[in-house]
Amino acid sequence: MNTLLRALLVVVFAGCASTPTRIVNDGTAVPLGLTNRAAETVCYLFLSAPAEDRWSEDLLGSATIDPGATRTVRVPRGIWDLRTENCEHELMGVMRSARITRATTLVVQ
Repeated sequence: MNTLLRALLVVVFAGCASTPTRIVNDGTAVPLGLTNRAAETVCYLFLSAPAEDRWSEDLLGSATIDPGATRTVRVPRGIWDLRTENCEHELMGVMRSARITRATTLVVQ
């Protein structure tokens, strides 16, 4: 059963570098659900190791998360910074040092 972790994604400044962080799936990936309770659509989800200033490629691909919807992606177990953006690439929120070691659901508000 998924563990529901409710977290307000705090908007903070976070720059994107030209070379993305590479996310390696070593076979231990776990489900990460992202529930959108914001008023706008989430179009982009990025991960970064906490000590990095570079973000991964978009994990949603062509998928989006409409307000009120939840979408699940698989991410490697670990501690991650997460960044969400709307369809105009405007920052919606950043969560720092999220420990994702099992099935988890985060909430964008």
